Order: sequence, then C-alpha cells, then structure tokens
Amino acid sequence: MASNRSRAPHITVTALAALGLLTACQVRGQAGMGVAAPIGPVPDMSPTPVATGGAAVSVEVHVSVFGVPLDGADDVVFVLDRSGSMGLVSAGVSGQTLGMSKTKSALASLGGSLVNSAAGGPLPSKLEAAQDELIRTLYAMPDGTRVGVIFFDDEINALAPRMWTLTPGTRERAAAFIRGIEPGGSTAAVPAMRLAYRMGAQRIVLLSDGLANNGGSGGDLLAEARPQIYRGLRIDTVGLGLDQDAALMQTLARESGGLAVMR
Repeated sequence: MASNRSRAPHITVTALAALGLLTACQVRGQAGMGVAAPIGPVPDMSPTPVATGGAAVSVEVHVSVFGVPLDGADDVVFVLDRSGSMGLVSAGVSGQTLGMSKTKSALASLGGSLVNSAAGGPLPSKLEAAQDELIRTLYAMPDGTRVGVIFFDDEINALAPRMWTLTPGTRERAAAFIRGIEPGGSTAAVPAMRLAYRMGAQRIVLLSDGLANNGGSGGDLLAEARPQIYRGLRIDTVGLGLDQDAALMQTLARESGGLAVMR
C-alpha cells in the first residue's frame, strides 16, 4: 500500500481480508474441500447398507453438483465461469449474505486470496473448486446422459459445439478438458448462456460468481433467460465466492424453478 494512504483504509482492508480467509477456512473445514488433484480411480458409488430397526436397507445414491440434485436429468449443460475473478479463493459463502456491500465483498475476496497465496495456497480457488466438483459429478452420472460443458471469460471454450453422450471414454476426455482450463479475463456470461440455449438442453447449471461485465450485464443475462424459461428451461445456479452476485443467481434459479446454492 502506498505510503501516502491513510491508516484507516489499511485497517479496513486488512480486516476484510482476514474475514475472507477466516470464512474460507471455516467452510473448508466443514466441507472437506481439497485442491485440484489428478483424476484417479473412480470411487465405488454403490448403495451402502444402513441398519434400521434390525433390518439392512439400501440408501439411494444421488447425483448432484454442489448439492444441486441431478437425478433423472437426461441432458444438462454446465456453464462455468473461468474469468479472472474465479482465480480468487473459494470462501463458501456470499458476502451479501453477511451484510457486506459489493465493494467490501470484493475487497475481502481479494484480501483472502492474497493471504492464501502467502500461506502457500492451502485453500482452492473458486475455479479449482468448480473443476473438482464438475469432474466428480460427470463420473457419478450414468452412461447415456447427454451433457455439454462451456467455460467462459471474455471468450468461450466449449467441450464441443453440441452435447456429448457420456461413456467411459468421453468422461476421460471431458475431465482432461476441464482440468486444462485456467482463469482468464473478464466475464462474458451472456454469450456463454446463448451457446447453452442453442445446444437445446432442458436444464442448465450455471457456476459463477455472477459478475457479468463483458458482452452483456447481469440485467441482460436475466432478460435473455426469460424467453428460454418460458419454453420450459430450468436453470440451477451455483454462486461461488464472497464477491458473487447472489441476487442475480437466486433470481435466475427462482424464476426457472431451479435451485440456487452458494459455495
């Protein structure tokens, strides 16, 4: 910080940074989230017997992404933010839900990421958390499910221009594609969602901090989604990080009959 800055702003930013890191540490401890790791053997997803009243019953295995259930979904397009802000630390909560303004949320997210970097990066970034969860989800989804995967910053990177059918081979290729994505520039969420609409899926899962700032605003994102919602599209949203636009993500989900979660 420049020497001609006053002491009070310095204290404020430092406190916000500490809040961002503390929140991330608490949530990480609760959720057990890990940093990105190479894909290994797929874990056994078979039902686990549970003793109930002396009888053994099976617990149904559910497919989900960040808690959004995907059981029975025949086709899903995953739209993931890879903008520069997604390189910041994953805090597991929205600053807005803590009563923080957008400015304070952004400062806390940045400060928490700086402290995380100085500590050797023990906490995953928002993008790393999304990559890990998406790959886990693809391995849990049954063969024959049609999926699309779109990453966006100021450009769009898609697994394919149309949806893929999941097989053991296509999962491996999809995982390699997802692992190769790195955080980039600004947030062109509107063009990315347009591509998802063209793929024709009945369900979209949007993972982002919701900060649309290139190719259309958050208002544009909502306005273009509404005709698609009218035709029956469901949009589930996963808001990532302290600086997520929780109001926008929740509105998209609510109007389409989807679920909104914050991580």
